[in-house]
Amino acid sequence: MPMTTTATGDVLRDSLDAGSTLPADWYVDPAVLGAERERIFESTWQYVGRTDQLSRPGDYLNATVGSVPVVVARHPDGDLRGFVNICRHRCAEVVTAPGRRSVLQCHYHAWSYDLDGRLVSAPRSDREPDFDPARFSLLPVAVDTWEPFVFVNVGREPSPLGDYLGELPALMGRDGFDAASVTFRQHGEWKVAANWKVVVENFDECYHCPVAHPSFSRLMEVDPDGYRLEEGAWWSRAVTSLRPSALRPGAKVAYSPAGPLGRGQFGFVWPNFTIVQNPGPPNLMAFWFVPTGPEETEVVMDYWFAPDLDDDLVRAIIDFNVVVGREDQALVESVQRGLRSGRVPQGRLLVDSERLIQHFQRLVHQALAT
Repeated sequence: MPMTTTATGDVLRDSLDAGSTLPADWYVDPAVLGAERERIFESTWQYVGRTDQLSRPGDYLNATVGSVPVVVARHPDGDLRGFVNICRHRCAEVVTAPGRRSVLQCHYHAWSYDLDGRLVSAPRSDREPDFDPARFSLLPVAVDTWEPFVFVNVGREPSPLGDYLGELPALMGRDGFDAASVTFRQHGEWKVAANWKVVVENFDECYHCPVAHPSFSRLMEVDPDGYRLEEGAWWSRAVTSLRPSALRPGAKVAYSPAGPLGRGQFGFVWPNFTIVQNPGPPNLMAFWFVPTGPEETEVVMDYWFAPDLDDDLVRAIIDFNVVVGREDQALVESVQRGLRSGRVPQGRLLVDSERLIQHFQRLVHQALAT
């Protein structure tokens, strides 16, 4: 893999262990992003959508994993099937938008595939004496779900999603995560002018919260002794408590946090999927950070709330997250401008408060330096 950095292999690993950051040029070099797409995104479980989008037989959705177009469909037997979304004829994408059909038909020449991926129709193929449809099925990819989240892995012989998630679902459940208590409400997307790793690293620490997030800090505890950090092989999590002052009459908070959830929790699944649960009424947010260039990231957001939750309260919670997100956007874009300059080749973490960043950067290095 071409790299412009001078710190690679064991030298960089030791540097990360000592608290240094990844080299600045890993956040701007197109060659690094190319390697990440192949070695990270195309070999890990990637969030692609929600189970409610695939509730009926024939429902399908499409996404891109690394550089690989994929399609996931609900089979008549109830299972999900995943395929590389590339026609076996001339390599057009078979579908270009979500929909519902009994067959997946390529929009270019109408080659059609059933929901097992088998080619069932290729116009004029009867004029080809040696044409065997069985040789041209869609290529399969692994699909699995965790609660309302649909994941795809386009790698060869991937480990099960459950092994990958490890203890995270149980730990989040212990602290109030209950997908059965919420229903989908809203989807959103926005672009951030920063490398995807900068966005993840910002999510992975609240050292900046007292400085940059006043509304967050009024609602939840941000002191390092009250902001608990945990990590496993492929995941990490932060858990914090609702501030008692946020429940007092007249408290200057973004929304009323009264409800069964007394904690905020922020889960991360390697490499780019995050789950947020705010204190208060039943709520759940998923954020997926998709690199669209070396210095640009698309943030994809899905929101779930208790089905009977008042619309005004739903809007207030979403608005709270949007405000925090815009504050984070200004921060990560500032970091990206600093990285682009190249004047500071590596930063220095405060590992006690930023150890989840260290955990993440070790995984990045492990993927790229082998």
